[in-house]
Amino acid sequence: MCFVEELEEKLIKALQNSADRSLLQSDLWKSISSNSREVSRALARMEKKGIVKREPFTGDSHKTYRVILIKKEQKVQISDMVWCYCFTCHDLSRCGMGQPISPENCVKLTMSLRNEFMKYQKSEEIKKAASSEKE
Repeated sequence: MCFVEELEEKLIKALQNSADRSLLQSDLWKSISSNSREVSRALARMEKKGIVKREPFTGDSHKTYRVILIKKEQKVQISDMVWCYCFTCHDLSRCGMGQPISPENCVKLTMSLRNEFMKYQKSEEIKKAASSEKE
């Protein structure tokens, strides 16, 4: 892991461990024993990535930022994937591309994908029929 990634990881952990997932930037760089310049640059990168949000904060006659960790939603929920046979397969630890047990030739995976696709097609047909009835 490079220095930038390590610094970002430290910042995320510090924010996660704070009471409300936020800290003053001036306290943040002190808490991870880094300098303000490195932390400021890292936070600017993290803000562009949507990991944190910085809000201006004035207190005790100095200007700083309140850094807030933004909770990112998972793009894929586990509940979206329970239909996939792989999650309950006893051979999962031995499965891999080019191996005797692989997704390329797994009958059970093929069947679970086919079943999920058929459910999707059916739901699309129902939606189409419902929308045509409204017209």
